[in-house]
Amino acid sequence: MSENKRLISKRMKLLQEAYSRELPSKIEALEYTWQELLVTKKIDKYIIELMRAFHSMAGTASSFGYSKVGEYARDGESVLKAILGSCQISADAENTMQHCIKGMKAVVEAAESQENYEVELGISQTRLECDCQTRKTVIMVDDDEHFLANLAFQLECFGYKVFKFHRLQEVEEALPQLEPAGIIMDMVFPEGEIAGADAVRRLRTMKSYHIPVIFLSRRNDIHSRLAAVKVGSDAYFVKPVRPIDLVDKLDNLTKAEEPELCRVLIVDDDKIMADYHAALLELNGMKTFTLRDSLQILEYLSIFNPDLILLDLNMPECNGYEIAKLIRQVPAYFRIPIVFLSGEKNLELQMQAMATGGDDFITKPVQPEHFICSVRLRAERMRMLRQYMERDGLSGLYNHSVMKQHIERLFLQALRTNNPITLAMIDLDSFKNVNDTYGHVAGDMVILSIARLLEQRLRGTDIIGRMGGEEFAVIMPNTPVGYAYKVIEEIRAKFESMCHESVNGTFHATFSCGLAGLPGYTDPTGLYNAADKALYEAKALGRNLIHMAPTNDESIMKGVN
Repeated sequence: MSENKRLISKRMKLLQEAYSRELPSKIEALEYTWQELLVTKKIDKYIIELMRAFHSMAGTASSFGYSKVGEYARDGESVLKAILGSCQISADAENTMQHCIKGMKAVVEAAESQENYEVELGISQTRLECDCQTRKTVIMVDDDEHFLANLAFQLECFGYKVFKFHRLQEVEEALPQLEPAGIIMDMVFPEGEIAGADAVRRLRTMKSYHIPVIFLSRRNDIHSRLAAVKVGSDAYFVKPVRPIDLVDKLDNLTKAEEPELCRVLIVDDDKIMADYHAALLELNGMKTFTLRDSLQILEYLSIFNPDLILLDLNMPECNGYEIAKLIRQVPAYFRIPIVFLSGEKNLELQMQAMATGGDDFITKPVQPEHFICSVRLRAERMRMLRQYMERDGLSGLYNHSVMKQHIERLFLQALRTNNPITLAMIDLDSFKNVNDTYGHVAGDMVILSIARLLEQRLRGTDIIGRMGGEEFAVIMPNTPVGYAYKVIEEIRAKFESMCHESVNGTFHATFSCGLAGLPGYTDPTGLYNAADKALYEAKALGRNLIHMAPTNDESIMKGVN
């Protein structure tokens, strides 16, 4: 096990142990509140608190290995939803809830009785390097050995683990022992003109889950394409295929990550109402943050980065009119939808609020269906608009202005929490020569290739952007420069080995990189300038290498051999 993995495992183990110590008291608190609800019958007083607690435990318990506790918590949450809907506690609801609480306590007691009890921890989002065992497995079948070897190598550069087969019989014998995320199949084999399609039909019967299938063939006739469709193909490429096109399709077909939730910032000094509205939204697939002190609005707009703001009208210190106007005077937040949420029924006052910068006005008490629908539609629309505003049109990465905002935000956050952060500035080497020699279409493919490679090889928490032309930036939170160096060096080597195709022939491309990290700088501009200068030094030293900004702080060099 590498040093990185040992550190991560140790950290996760400490977190798990802390959670295990706290879990019994959390369950006791749930049981106490449930008993209070049964005795007092005050559903309005306790139900929201209980629902949020059960909902939270369903997620956190599973995250720390207590999957059975998570299942009991989800069942309990379902019971509470039914009580909220009917406004009464049935005998079945009472019995089910009692069963859930007893079950959770039994799981914890059983765990405590085991001397060497260990919990299985998932660390998929905390890796600092690509683990071959976690890579997505792809099966490739083609009787052209040279084509198969070359394309498989290209896919492996993008993080896929490829099993290669030259004959159809071989893959049919091997499939029961494999769990592929996708199959890439030629159409024509010695067995027949559509033998690949016939093989896919047989392969599908061997697995209980749907396996995405992509056909690659030199044939572009209707009969071959129809044969592919009839066996449920997901894509059909005519050879020669550009590796980046195949990678894009594979990524779309095999991605398993959950869609990012819409983020709603609730500004309301009434804690009960704020928690109630937050519960409604969270139960319907949105992420919320409640802010009771309206004077902290600018700080939490930066930290939470919401897709929509729910704003109460009447609050101490300043009212909703003033907060909306203040938000609209900050260019970065000018487009965020603001929905007023208030018991104010005077239409004239509602219109006055809208004139200060509001997009909608919802009166309390809310009608849950209307409330949820209104918030979700506006938040999703804002998220789509952000995609157009924040992303580079060619690479799909964050654009220059958004990256500068992320650098400032994450630098200040790291400074505040005393955590490391690394900024990597990357520039393609001799890119003008690529465009001049192989054409701008080939140049665009190189840009797409490095963008996809960075996305594949870096963590979900890392921020990647195209700063313009052939220059890119990567922000790596909670990462010392030494560890960042090892990760980027692996990516540099992979990129150098990739073969790019054009009408004027095949070629290779390289990049240079400059690294700078915190601690060592007092402001984000200093960090950016240091990384940019280190990039210039890498170019001056001969290109196709990584150069770290000089520092006297040995802690940020952690991880360098």
